[in-house]
Amino acid sequence: MEKYFHKTGLSLLVLFLILILSTTIIYAQDYQTYYKNGYVYFSQEKYEMAEKNYKKAIELNPDFEDAHYWLGKVYQQTGAYSQAVEQWKEVLRINPGNQYAFRNLIDSFKSSSRVQSDKANDFLDEGIKIIGNPEEYLFKANAPSVDSLLSAIPYFKRAASIESNLLEAFYWMGDTYRVLGEKSTRQFNPLAMESYIKVINIEEAANPISFDHPSAYWRSYVQLAKIYRSLGLKDREEKLWLQLEKAKSLPYKQVLERKGYFGFGYPYRIEVYFKDGDKIENWSYPEKEIIFTVINGEVEGEKKKEPEQSEIETKTDNP
Repeated sequence: MEKYFHKTGLSLLVLFLILILSTTIIYAQDYQTYYKNGYVYFSQEKYEMAEKNYKKAIELNPDFEDAHYWLGKVYQQTGAYSQAVEQWKEVLRINPGNQYAFRNLIDSFKSSSRVQSDKANDFLDEGIKIIGNPEEYLFKANAPSVDSLLSAIPYFKRAASIESNLLEAFYWMGDTYRVLGEKSTRQFNPLAMESYIKVINIEEAANPISFDHPSAYWRSYVQLAKIYRSLGLKDREEKLWLQLEKAKSLPYKQVLERKGYFGFGYPYRIEVYFKDGDKIENWSYPEKEIIFTVINGEVEGEKKKEPEQSEIETKTDNP
């Protein structure tokens, strides 16, 4: 009797495993079948039927990358661009490295029809308006949505195409791509780096003597360094700061020499804050144990210790 029950139990277990296996196979066949049917309908331009089949495939397998991608293509063909964008965002959620979804996502935001103008600053202002208060998300990490960021890009591009040396257009394009790289896919990082490098090249070619600090040029260095650091490109980050030191040491040297301080180049650290309408900077040279206090561009004196003050903005060249 005991052998009988043992044999029966074993048979039931085998039957149970067969049922589970067969169910899994049917499931796999089902979502793949719906996907294949969707592609057939898509190739025949029967977009309604293609949509139904792709949706069914996704219902059975929510992380089915190809089904999301081709459902996006269906929406693209039928003019439902906002729905297409949502599908390509899903593809990038599943696989941030999908280049086709990335390209389609970017290409879905091309219109700049909200501005009728031939002035670069009008397009620049509209792009900044779309992303809200850029200073707020730059410093507080309160970034707009992916759709808002993507919608602003064509305006920055248009501004740059009208005025090819407009630093702010390239800077905000770079910063928008940088935040998109954090919120969506790192495929945006090369575009951000390209824009920041454009700012740096324009400034250093057109204005080799001095620059306003902080500025789009300065911030491009800072943000580009952040991207290099996040990607583990330590050598490129170090070379970047050496490039800035070489390119912009002259104005600091000249200001200090006017007050009798010789042998100083670009500061190791620059601290900026504002008091009673004055712009106050501290230029730090730790190798010489000197910190210069500079008020409104003029050296007022030197200190031996780090100042303890409430800073609005602190930028460090060589962390």
